[in-house]
Amino acid sequence: MKEIQRFTLCELTLPVKTLFTGYLLAIGLGLLMAGAQIMLTHGMADGKVGLSVDDIVYSYYGDRSGSTLESKLNGSMKNNAPPEVRLELLKWADAGAPASEWKATSSRRLISIADLAMPICRAWLISAIKR
Repeated sequence: MKEIQRFTLCELTLPVKTLFTGYLLAIGLGLLMAGAQIMLTHGMADGKVGLSVDDIVYSYYGDRSGSTLESKLNGSMKNNAPPEVRLELLKWADAGAPASEWKATSSRRLISIADLAMPICRAWLISAIKR
């Protein structure tokens, strides 16, 4: 039976030792950077310092405890409403979104939203006419 030849690190030449050392340093640096990236992007998702299962759940699944309106106003639609209007809508949704309250203040809300949207609509119409 053929005997397997084994090498120890001290028997290897300097270029091979340098190659192995460089490989281990590159892998270690990559793991360090991956850990830092995960901590910076997902580490505070649940509001607490450090990485936990809740951080991963909130980052990839989201916080489904609120309504769809609340999740949209806190997520992808956050930049589309001024903070005071967004806060008012969040309070309304948190109160159970009563229709009576909406009817009582909807005209005021619609006027304030129309005032905000008017310059955008006007600019869009002007650009569409110029085409």
